[in-house]
Amino acid sequence: MSRVLLLGAGGFLGGAIARELREAGVDVRTTGSDLTALGPGDWARELDGADAVVNAAGRTFGSLAELTRANVLLLAGVLEAAQAANVRLIHLASAAEYGRTPEGEASREDGPAQPLSPYGASKLAGTVLLQEAVRTGRADALALRLTNPVGAGMNPGSLPGRAARELRAAAEQGRGSVRFGPLGAYRDFIAARDVGRAALHFLPDQAGAQARGVLNLGSGEARPVRDIVTELARIAGYSGEILEDAPGSPRSGDVPYQRADLTALKISGYTPTVPLAVALGELYVEGS
Repeated sequence: MSRVLLLGAGGFLGGAIARELREAGVDVRTTGSDLTALGPGDWARELDGADAVVNAAGRTFGSLAELTRANVLLLAGVLEAAQAANVRLIHLASAAEYGRTPEGEASREDGPAQPLSPYGASKLAGTVLLQEAVRTGRADALALRLTNPVGAGMNPGSLPGRAARELRAAAEQGRGSVRFGPLGAYRDFIAARDVGRAALHFLPDQAGAQARGVLNLGSGEARPVRDIVTELARIAGYSGEILEDAPGSPRSGDVPYQRADLTALKISGYTPTVPLAVALGELYVEGS
C-alpha cells in the first residue's frame, strides 16, 4: 500500500483525490500546516515515511504576491523536499498556462505557453520549475496540466456550482427564465473523479509511475459552456428559458476555445472515462 502526503486535501480537487486514493486502499496523510510557511525541516517531518506527495494546493484568485506564494514558492519548497526525501511528486498544473488555443486545435505539452492571467502566469512559473528539476535529474516529478474539472465539492461561485444552485431554485419556484452571461465559449471539461483516478495511476507502484515532466489531463473534447447549463437544467427538471444577456466573464472572452491534446496521457496508460453528465449529476445531488 502506498503512503501519500496530500496537500490541499480540503479543497475541491484535493477532496476528490483523497476519496479516490482511499477507496483504492492508499494510506492518505494530510496536513493542517500553513504550507507556504514550512521550512526544510518541517517538510522533512511531513514527508517522513511517505512514498509520494500529491500537490493539490494553490490559489486561483488573489494578488500577485498571494498567487506567487501559493503557486510558485510553495511548489519550489515541495520540489526541494521531495528531492531530499527521495519521494515522487505529482503536481496539479493548469491549462490556463497555455493561454489562447486556436479554434479547432488542441494544446500540446510541447506547444507554446502564453498565459493571459496572473493565475496562469503563476501556474506556468511553477511548472517551469518542475520541468527544470526533472530535466536535471533532481526530482521524480509529474505535473498534470488540468483543463476544467467538474464534480461534487465545486465552489458555489463557479459557473457549474452557481448554475446548479440557480436552476434548482428556478425549478422549485416555477420561474420562467434564468439569466446567465454568454455561454458560447468552448472548454475541455473533465470529471473531478477522473483527476483522482489519474493521481492514483501515476503513483510509484502504479502503471504510470515512469511518467515525468508535464502531461495534459482533460477530456480531449471542446464543448460549449452552454452544455453545462443545459445538462444541469435537465437534471433539475427545469423547462424555462435560459437567457444569456447578463455581463460575461472576461476570462471567457480572452480564451474563447480550449481543448487539450491527450496523446501523451494515453501513451502513459491513462484515459479519463467518467462522462460529464455523471460529474454534473454528482455536483447537483451534493447541493440538494
